[in-house]
Parts: sequence; C-alpha cells; structure tokens
Amino acid sequence: RFIPGVVDSQDISLNISREMLQNNPVIEKIKKGITNKILNEISLISKKENLKYLDFWKNFGAVIKEGLYEFNDHHEKILNLLRFENSNNNEIISLDNYVNQMIKDQKEIYYFANTDKEHIKNSPQLEAFLEKKIPVLFMIDAVDEFWLPNIGKYKNFEFKSITKGKVDLSNIGEKKENKKDKNKTKLNSKINDLTALLKNELKDNISDVIVSERLTKSPVLLVAEESGMDINMEKLMKMHNQKTPESKKILEINANHPMILKISENLSNFDHKKISKVILDQANILDGNVLSNPTEYMESLTDLFIK
Repeated sequence: RFIPGVVDSQDISLNISREMLQNNPVIEKIKKGITNKILNEISLISKKENLKYLDFWKNFGAVIKEGLYEFNDHHEKILNLLRFENSNNNEIISLDNYVNQMIKDQKEIYYFANTDKEHIKNSPQLEAFLEKKIPVLFMIDAVDEFWLPNIGKYKNFEFKSITKGKVDLSNIGEKKENKKDKNKTKLNSKINDLTALLKNELKDNISDVIVSERLTKSPVLLVAEESGMDINMEKLMKMHNQKTPESKKILEINANHPMILKISENLSNFDHKKISKVILDQANILDGNVLSNPTEYMESLTDLFIK
C-alpha cells in the first residue's frame, strides 16, 4: 500500500460495479502478480545493494511487516526481507544473520518487543543474554506484536519473547562454575523465606515470585506469564484505550544481588509489608512503569535507609 501506481489492463470491463470488481478473478491475478513482482525487486535490492536497502527499510520496514499479519502466500519472501537491530552489535541484521549468530545449544530466536529502543538497551531483561552473548532481536515497531503470533517460527526456530514466561539459559553456551556453592544451602533457605514472604504480601498484585535465571546485575524485574499477554502488547493496548484483561505479572528476584541478600538475611528487621512494596515498586520502575504513589515509595525507601 506504500507504492502508488496505475495498472492498464484490457481484461477488465469498464462497465462493472465496485462489488463485482472486488470479486473479479482477473483482479486477484493482477494483485498477485504485482505483489510478487514488487517483492522480487525489493529482494534483489536487499541482496545486491545493502546500504540502499537499509535506507529503504528504515522508511518502509514497518509497512512491509504488515504483510506478515495478513494470511497470504508471501510470508517466506517477506521474512527474508526483515531487518532488526540486535543486542550483540550495532548492525542491522536479517533473520538468516541471526540464525548464523546463534550460540551453542540455542534453540529459539529471542526477541525483545518495545517501541522505546532506549528502554530495550538499558533493560535488566537483557543482562543474562549480554553476559552469554546470546543475540536478542529488537522489535521496535508496534506492528511486531501482531505478526509474531501469526508467524510463530523461522526455519524451525520458534520466536521467544524475553519478557514473557520463564527463560532458562543454563544449558545454552559455555557453562560457568559457580564459586558460591559452599553457602548455597544456607543461602537458598533464606531466599526461599523471602520468596514466600513476597508471595504472601504481594498476592493481590503479582501471580508468582521466582528466583531469576536472567538477572545478573539488577535486583528484580517483572515478566508476563507464558500464557498471558506480552508486557509490551498490554502497554500498546492501553495506550490506544483498548480494554485489556487485568493480568498479574511474575516477579523475579536476583538471589545474588547485594540488596536481595541483605533483605533476605535480615527479614526480621524489616516491616514486611513495606519492604515488599518497595521491591515491587523497584520492579515497576525498571519496567518503565509510572508508580501510582511515588511519594509513598520515597518515604518507604527513606525509612529503610534510616534503619
């Protein structure tokens, strides 16, 4: 729809209604022929003139992706035209480039969908992926949330959102020896106590609390449930005043973060309700959400520091 033009055909009668024209088999053949021709020409440019194609992609990439949302015969051609920024470098890559960058034992195409590119680059969601050099595609167009469920996978590799459901990276890439195993049993007991406390205190706000497999630097984060709506999709729907079912998120905690360790080791010294709310507020801040009561958060945080 972004390429204007005129089609001259002798096979269409001038005396025809709009309704008949829309259902005319000749029109369907013309439509299919034009679409194939345009996709072939764009594909040719993408292969022979990469820089020229990237300029084209920046202007019309989001429109081309709309073709993946529709049920048609062109998905394979369109998928080969897609380009994305990624977490490994500053290059804009194709899906084939991504597959070639996948590391040992990686079985999914990881992506992060958010229209705020700076939020993606600074998000705690990326920490484990950056540490293991597992590539993550940045989906920064609103249309991405709509075509991804429709396509599902590319070359037998399923698309996996890193902001939704559990992400287990323990069996991907090189395995690192954990030097903290000596205190693991004692640590696990205290972390389990904190997890149980958070589950109880925040049961009205979150669906679960788990020890994170993807956090390496940040203390906490929020993720959507595997069967729920992706966090970015939910934000887009609300932004356009669309009704969305209330969905509780999963709170993940970093069992190796100094803040989490200190809280877990001194649970009896904290106001359980207050510390739980502070942890949840921090997770919301890291997710880019606006706190409903920032004054209360600051007062609680100040009280904790004073103590």
